[in-house]
Amino acid sequence: MPAMTVQEAEDQFKTIARASCEAALEQGTLEKSAEPDGFTLVMVPKADAYKDFSAAYFQPDDTYELIWEIDAFSACGASITYDLAEEAGQESDLEVLFNAELQQFETFQDFGEFGESRLGYQTFEGKISSVTDLASGDSAKRTVSYGNLTEAEINILTTAVDRFLAD
Repeated sequence: MPAMTVQEAEDQFKTIARASCEAALEQGTLEKSAEPDGFTLVMVPKADAYKDFSAAYFQPDDTYELIWEIDAFSACGASITYDLAEEAGQESDLEVLFNAELQQFETFQDFGEFGESRLGYQTFEGKISSVTDLASGDSAKRTVSYGNLTEAEINILTTAVDRFLAD
């Protein structure tokens, strides 16, 4: 992609963010840490929910937890930021640039006393394909894919739900 203005970058990123969240909700999504022993997040479409739950987290060796908010997923976080700003009748405070050299969208958001977020988003076919925390670098990178969840990936959700309901 060629260089683009701040407005072009923001407009294009907003479209990509919304398409990514829509795909995640309709097809399911899988987000994996680039670290070999890192985490995995999985979300199935509501229609495929297991005992009314649709999202969970796995961290080796044996940590399974439910995910309660979809903004935990990179596929939906930015889209929700835009939606909340629109609901409040405000402009989003998410600053977006396009880094033509790295071919990625870069966002900045200031959370005041809670710190700030600087993320780099790679895209593929109009959706988010990976996200990197620019402060931490590749150690905080996660890949994002949509649909076609394997039985092992869906097992993350069923195990998390079964353990939660057993407590």
